[in-house]
Amino acid sequence: MTPTLTLTDVSGSTLTEAVCLSFRLEKERYTPFTMLTARFLTSRSEFGNPASVAFRLDNQLLHQGVLDGLTMTKQKGMQTVQVSSRGFTSLLMQNQMAAGMLTGVTLQSLMEKYTVPGVTYESGITQTNYVWVKEGTSQWDAIVNYGYKYNQGYPYISGANQVRLTRSDGTSITIGGDTLLSTGCGLDYTRMVSHIHMADADGNADAFSLENADATARNIARHRQISLDLQYAANPADCLAQKLRYSMRACQGVRAVYPGYHGEDLERHITLGSFAAGYISRMIVTGAGGRITTEVHLYRDKFCNLPEAT
Repeated sequence: MTPTLTLTDVSGSTLTEAVCLSFRLEKERYTPFTMLTARFLTSRSEFGNPASVAFRLDNQLLHQGVLDGLTMTKQKGMQTVQVSSRGFTSLLMQNQMAAGMLTGVTLQSLMEKYTVPGVTYESGITQTNYVWVKEGTSQWDAIVNYGYKYNQGYPYISGANQVRLTRSDGTSITIGGDTLLSTGCGLDYTRMVSHIHMADADGNADAFSLENADATARNIARHRQISLDLQYAANPADCLAQKLRYSMRACQGVRAVYPGYHGEDLERHITLGSFAAGYISRMIVTGAGGRITTEVHLYRDKFCNLPEAT
């Protein structure tokens, strides 16, 4: 497979490099942007005023985003350029919404509050009654709140920059067991909250409480106090349940590493020989020395790979 790197400057002109020394592309279920670092050979002495980065494998766009950093190095007659970049959807975390109640909300109406170049979103998502926007809430936070109201799920980034609330209809990927370079599993309970308490409109701190049986069964005692969230004023239990579920993100999972890239994406189904099968929650594609490997993680938590979904 051929990696290419394209830099677009502020005037819109592009420069493309095609001799890749190394790259690392990562996507994660609870991180609303792709992350890229890449190093290419170049014959150029400068890159002008670059504004954005695109990365492709065999002409398939895997990453497009803001340029976070660029370093040029000349050593022993070899000129290289190294870039770091986050997908354009990272800007959704940096757009601050006006506080107040939004009514008749759709994913489209939230996405159109601030238009981010290169970012698309899933169509056909139905309207919800309202979304309450707290002071300091980002555009992404509002999408998260809307997503939980819509299907009690958590939004994610598909492709380079598409916001989705449901899985796309991609075909399943099958990786032969004899090609797996390594497999493993892991647990991480460091974020798991055991009890959450929310105040009411009068400021009574323990007006609403919920216990996390998964945490208490593991002898975890972590209490969190939050103020009244008007997003869930009609059903406070929903607010507490969402926050407990989110505290268990990526708490269990399996992983595998194998050669090549086969079109992997978040929430795409994959079968890893007889080792495991499920929907991808994290992926790291790396390349160096002309070889490409992919590492996939299948989380098992309250949003990913629920028993009925795998």
